Amino acid sequence: MDTVVQTVKDLLVQRKLRPGDLLPSENEIAASLSVSRGSIREAMKILSAFGVVEIRQGDGTRVATTANPKLFDPLLFNLLVTQPEIEELAELRILVEEGIVRLSAAHADEAGLARLQHAYEALAEGARTAPADRKRLFEADLRFHEVLGSLTGNRLVANVYQFVIELLAPTMHPGQGLDAHLRIVEALQAHDLAGALRAVDDHDEIWRRLNVQTKDGPGKGDGEAVS
Repeated sequence: MDTVVQTVKDLLVQRKLRPGDLLPSENEIAASLSVSRGSIREAMKILSAFGVVEIRQGDGTRVATTANPKLFDPLLFNLLVTQPEIEELAELRILVEEGIVRLSAAHADEAGLARLQHAYEALAEGARTAPADRKRLFEADLRFHEVLGSLTGNRLVANVYQFVIELLAPTMHPGQGLDAHLRIVEALQAHDLAGALRAVDDHDEIWRRLNVQTKDGPGKGDGEAVS
C-alpha cells in the first residue's frame, strides 16, 4: 500500500501524472509494482480521502482536477500531535500573514477588496452578537481570512494560509483585534502596504500576548475561538 502511494506521489512530483489523468488499471499497477490488488484498493482509498484522486464509477480512477485543502490534513495532524509552543506558532503566523498581505496588496482588485470589506462587516456584526452566537463569530472570522488569502491571486498560497489558520484556530480569541482587521482592510483599499503590514503585525502581537498569558496551544484551548 505504501509503495503505491509513494509511486503516485513521485509521478505527480515528476509531472508524469497531471490533473484529470486516468491512472492505470489495478492489474497494470499490480504487475508493475508487484503488489496485491487489495493493497492497491487500500492505497486508492487513502489517496481519495486526501483529495489526490477521484474514483469514478465506470470511469476508473483519475488525478483530482482541483486543489483540495484535505491534502494538508496529514501535516496538520502531525503538528497537533507535536504540540508546538506559542512562540513557534507566533513566528509562523507573522511569516505567513506578512507574505499574504504583500501579495494581496500587489494583486487585489476592486471586486476582491469589496469582498474583504463585506467579510469584515460580517465579522464586526458577529462580534456585536457574541457571546450569544459564538459560532457565527467563529465562521465570520474564518471567512475574513479565507477572503484575505484569495486576494493573493495564488491558489497554492491561499491553501497554505487556510491550513495555517486551521492550525491556529484553537488558540484564537473571539472579538479580539477587530480594529486591526479594519485597519488591514482600509490599508489595502488605500494601497498602503506599510500600513497593512503594521496592522497585521499589531493584530498578531495582540494574539501572541493573549496566548502567552493563557499558555494555550493547538489542542489545548476550547477550540471554537478565532481572531
